[in-house]
Amino acid sequence: MKNTILLFIACLVSTIGHAQVTITASDMPVAGDTLRYSIDLSSTTTISTTATGANTTWNFSTLVADTQQIDTYRTALQINPIYAATISPTAYGYKVADSLPTMGLPLPVSVNSIYNFFSKKNGPSRFVVEGFAANISGLPTAANYSDEDELYKFPLAFGNSDSTTFKLTFSLPTIGSVKQQGYRKNLVDGWGTIVTPYTSAPVNCIRIRSEVHEIDSVSFGPLNVGLPRTTVEYKWLANGEHYPLLWITTSLVGSTETVTSIRYRDMKRQVSPPPNFLANINGGDYLLKAYPNPANNGIIKLVLPAKWEKFTVEVFDLQGRRVALFNNEHEISLQAVPHGTYLLRVISGNNTGYVTNVIR
Repeated sequence: MKNTILLFIACLVSTIGHAQVTITASDMPVAGDTLRYSIDLSSTTTISTTATGANTTWNFSTLVADTQQIDTYRTALQINPIYAATISPTAYGYKVADSLPTMGLPLPVSVNSIYNFFSKKNGPSRFVVEGFAANISGLPTAANYSDEDELYKFPLAFGNSDSTTFKLTFSLPTIGSVKQQGYRKNLVDGWGTIVTPYTSAPVNCIRIRSEVHEIDSVSFGPLNVGLPRTTVEYKWLANGEHYPLLWITTSLVGSTETVTSIRYRDMKRQVSPPPNFLANINGGDYLLKAYPNPANNGIIKLVLPAKWEKFTVEVFDLQGRRVALFNNEHEISLQAVPHGTYLLRVISGNNTGYVTNVIR
């Protein structure tokens, strides 16, 4: 009898320790949040997203903080009254990019300081991307989604699924427009506990898989160029965090997924960017060079050790997203990416080198 009671208590403790959680609108970011996350550039080729399902134990304690970023959520009114008048005074968001991707096209205007604005809405309860804003040739301009991007519908619990569409058209005065449209499929495909360098002890969570099919297009004059892409986002959500404990993004081509970004909720840490050299190759230190820096036309030339006949070049933005991949090319084009600072990782066999470059 005593053993039966002890077994019952052990089972009860185990059940409580691995309880299913439900995510609601109260677990989303709010205006005033400053949410710090770390970016792991080192594990994109080794991390796995396959483990999921009921009562799963996810252990990501070995993730590395190669760099950190902070998303600061402010209301549209705090950022610019013009944005508040167009979108909503209570909508809130953060700067998602310094400039607009041009897909290699020489836009006759500059589009800088790009913000996404979010809202919590009812009927049904949901968290949406409601608006977009930027400085166009120095003028603050905003636009609402004609079909809001519903990131989550609440409550989120294991087994829930939904599919939604989204559409945004952003006019470039007297010139043309930028359009973003597509659809999102969400599935809460797992629950259990997760450990990361931030959580240390296991935390009850759910995992949501979001498959996003999107076409970004730019048009001006008779020219209309569209760029289709499909990404998959895996997010581990816990109560009260306001940000995913872990967020892995992949690109999906056919049935093949390639990890492009790993970020996780974190505290402030001392992190050092990878060195701009290749350490101790064949008994010596070899510099990895990328020039010109800054690259005003987006064309970068690489100088590598002579024996590196086969190599890959991965290009990451400061949010840890892989934005480009090249094989065996000593001259690469980054004309399609927004202006800003990028980290280039070059891999040849067992050797890896890093260098940063600015695109203008």
